[in-house]
Amino acid sequence: MGAFELNTTISYLRSLRESDLSAYDAVYLGNIYCRIFEDNFLERMNDLKEGIARVKDLGLRAYVTSYAGPRNDALPKVQLALETAAAVGADAVEVHNLGVLRLLHEQFPGIPAHIGGFANVYTDAGTEVLKEYGAVRFTPNYEISLDEVEAITARVGIPAELLVHGKMPLGVSDYCFLLEYEQHWPEKCPVVCQKQLFLRQGDWAMRSVGKGVLSGKDVCMLEHLSMLLAAGHKVFRIEAAYETPEYRLRIARIYRSAIERTLAGDGTVDESVWQVIREHTAVGLCNGFYFGRSGGEYIGQRAEAAATLSSLR
Repeated sequence: MGAFELNTTISYLRSLRESDLSAYDAVYLGNIYCRIFEDNFLERMNDLKEGIARVKDLGLRAYVTSYAGPRNDALPKVQLALETAAAVGADAVEVHNLGVLRLLHEQFPGIPAHIGGFANVYTDAGTEVLKEYGAVRFTPNYEISLDEVEAITARVGIPAELLVHGKMPLGVSDYCFLLEYEQHWPEKCPVVCQKQLFLRQGDWAMRSVGKGVLSGKDVCMLEHLSMLLAAGHKVFRIEAAYETPEYRLRIARIYRSAIERTLAGDGTVDESVWQVIREHTAVGLCNGFYFGRSGGEYIGQRAEAAATLSSLR
């Protein structure tokens, strides 16, 4: 890996084909929430093989993700996905489940393990155990602060992968909330969860993707990249599993340019990018829990950005 890595998530082959990935270094393939998500890479091994090959042909690293909350009946398909990842030469597998981590470690020890956000990494003690099973990076639990993340990385010695833009994953269930309301909508399963569906109460909002719940606001760490890089972080994700190819590309271009400028000594943010971000923000912006405050707040260096972007409607 070079000076930094910018990656994203793509759930299925058509979305991959439609996406311009020129601003990225790596791509996670697969939808972690639902086995019947439209053409999920994790359920279609031929698509997964093509997806890995396509990403690698672009000169990018190809990662395969895995289910956030797998049940026993999903393990045979998880096994097939791991076998496919190994056979086609995936660069890593993202794991949220200890059982899946053990399978990967014992059967495919040559494949690095990336620990996903639903593995609930809160402490250096827990991260040490994961490291013993082949973990080479981890996504910290989304509720912990940057100070806590940096304490873990310092003690354990493996990097954290940080969400820098996009909707923050908050929960996963085996039950699809949207199926209760499917009869009232023209869109049906398996595509209804790809629509912009929000649960709202006043200024508060969450996005439902059926078996998963995401923040309504987009995490935005654009103004804090200098701080992240100075702290030694260099692995960044734009969470776009449920976003359009245009969102995936335009937001990535903003962050790649900003990171490169920061590394070159210019940590300023190009003012023109805020309009692009506004165009791709349905509810508003936040910093998640990185600063030890409410996950819905936006703390920025520019008062104007905080005022105009944190409460879009």
